[in-house]
Order: sequence, then structure tokens, then C-alpha cells
Amino acid sequence: MSRTNIVVLLLVAVLMGTLFSVFTTNSESVVFARAFAEPGIEFKVSGTLDTDHPVVYDPEVSVSRTRFHMRDKEGEVREVILNKPKPTGLEQSESIDLYGRVVDGQFIAGEMLMKCPSKYNEQSHSLADATDAP
Repeated sequence: MSRTNIVVLLLVAVLMGTLFSVFTTNSESVVFARAFAEPGIEFKVSGTLDTDHPVVYDPEVSVSRTRFHMRDKEGEVREVILNKPKPTGLEQSESIDLYGRVVDGQFIAGEMLMKCPSKYNEQSHSLADATDAP
């Protein structure tokens, strides 16, 4: 086999692997009911922080464990265990996307994305108010 054929085969293998991983990753957002109906399968659950319950993070007990409650898009509230330190701005977040699975009746998240309020919207309002003043 020539060197060119080997390089082409390697590129095809990498491309196939990339396509396989893209199409097998579950990026569809589901609600807690679906995630709990199919334990062990990784899902993305979107929702908001439920402020009726406290966020529990004790670095003396576990540096990489945060517990909080989240309300999904249908209004169901569940406790979530995030296997990461408490993210800065969690309490101010507008929405949360959790990537995790149900294990032993608990939703365990390995990754979390937050949408926080934009500081630029507040600044633009302040600037508009300042320019309207005589």
C-alpha cells in the first residue's frame, strides 16, 4: 500500500468516527419524566433552578459535588446531583441545560450549561436613560 492510500484510509476512519459520535450523541432536550423512564441513558434536560430549595455545596465533604433542585419545561421539580463544584452564578441563571443520566433513582449530571442574564442589556438601558435626560 502506498503512503497516500494509508493517509486516505486514516482520514476516512476519522471522518466515520466523527460522524458516528455526532449522530449518537443525544442533544434532544427531554423532561425528567423521560429521563427517569429510561435510567442509565444519557439525556439533556433543560429547565430552571428551583429557588424553593437550597443549593448544597460543601467543599469540606466533597469538592466536586453540588446538589440542587431544577424545574424542567413541564414544571416537574427534581433533585440533581452535579459532579462538579458549584458553578459561579448558578442562582442568577436564567436557564440550565444538564447532561446526565438517572442512576439509582437520582439524576446525576456530569456537565451543565447555564444561560445567565446579559449584563449588556442592563448597560444599554442605563445608557439609553442617560441620553434621554436633558
